[in-house]
Amino acid sequence: MKQRLNRNKMVPVLLAAAVVLSATSIPYSEVHAKTSAPAAHQKSSAKTLKPVWQKNLGSLDQPQMGYTFDKGVVYYNAGTSLSAANLKTGKTKWSYKSTPSSAPITNLGYVYFTDTSGRIHKVNAKTGKSAWVKKAYAAPKSGKGYEPSSIDYYSGMLILSDAYGLTAYDTKTGKLKWKTERKGNSSYNIEMMNGLLLASSTVSGAITTTQLHAISAYTGQIKWTYNGNFQDLLQTGPELHILRYNNGIDNGYALTIDVLEYSTGKMLNTLEYQPVPFVEMESAKKVASAFDHYFFTQNTRDNGGQLAVVPHQAPNYSSAVKTYEYDAVITQMELSDSKDSTIVMSLADGRIVLKNVKTGKDKVTSYPSKISRFDILENVVVIGLADGRLVLKDIRTGKDVATYKLGSGDFLETTRTIRDELLIQTGGKLYYVPLPASLKS
Repeated sequence: MKQRLNRNKMVPVLLAAAVVLSATSIPYSEVHAKTSAPAAHQKSSAKTLKPVWQKNLGSLDQPQMGYTFDKGVVYYNAGTSLSAANLKTGKTKWSYKSTPSSAPITNLGYVYFTDTSGRIHKVNAKTGKSAWVKKAYAAPKSGKGYEPSSIDYYSGMLILSDAYGLTAYDTKTGKLKWKTERKGNSSYNIEMMNGLLLASSTVSGAITTTQLHAISAYTGQIKWTYNGNFQDLLQTGPELHILRYNNGIDNGYALTIDVLEYSTGKMLNTLEYQPVPFVEMESAKKVASAFDHYFFTQNTRDNGGQLAVVPHQAPNYSSAVKTYEYDAVITQMELSDSKDSTIVMSLADGRIVLKNVKTGKDKVTSYPSKISRFDILENVVVIGLADGRLVLKDIRTGKDVATYKLGSGDFLETTRTIRDELLIQTGGKLYYVPLPASLKS
């Protein structure tokens, strides 16, 4: 399972869309067949409720989370200040005057963030008083405009990814510990794995590719580089399973996975599945690896979508053992950790599909608006619609339990607190939504 930079030391938050699946019983010997499983269609008729409170968030050039929370307090970008509010009531506890340019993060009683002039702030989470302010290495010499792509905590350090590359600062003093200039044309997207920052960046040229660099989180030294056009991490451990972009236009394979040795980056194997006549059009779009299978979506030539399943032990160059076709493009696909092994998909025409992997059957709900995104949070599918509505669906029954009318359909990741409540960021606002009783864990 893909592991993101460890934020558990900062907030007790469940990140959306966890890629975990109960083991399925699809044998590789099963005859390959295209399947259209019977679907139970329904329209949403959930009761409309109101959020408890909402907050205006400051605008950022890049779409990123504008808040975090810890111990019953939410810390958020309030435009020209960083503010703290009671999570349950929304009542403001304090405001710290400085225009944030990053999401805030918390650790051991302090809040950290950067501002638009390129300064890093350490603020007492209880009082809102400054502990220290330091200038980031890549801060502009004059004026404003500094905005990192991410700020993260790891082992006593703040790690910033920005236009320069990566820089690390001691959380006690704010002193710069190391710096690594970026390779490529964009800021790094980073993931953490056992002391390594796995940093990806786009490289423009005759053919645009995405490199992956393994960088020591302690020194900033680049250990190895993968030049195979990185798309995503499917599996981590002693071996890295890397999903590769397929840019070819001729016949080939929809799914290409490079297997690397974690410690050295040495290429161990290349796996290719699902032969197709036109790779550029029919390559895998959304991919997940869970226990013994790869699940991936493809676009079809008749403007539809297809879900394909390949066991991990399948011989190289083999076809999917199961494919399920739909009459609309699959825009998002996630795997839940529910006991019945459910795949959740959104279709381009405003439908949500809950597929039982063991039986192949679908539960389908149609909405009058297109789906902006959805998140799976334990037993809840949180669905953001383009018309600004938020729908809460019980993944166990497939039924919609509640609907909230929010102001915008521009949804970002949803987080669930430890007290069965949701925080939703959309359209420059932050909303607090308690879960209905039937959805509480």
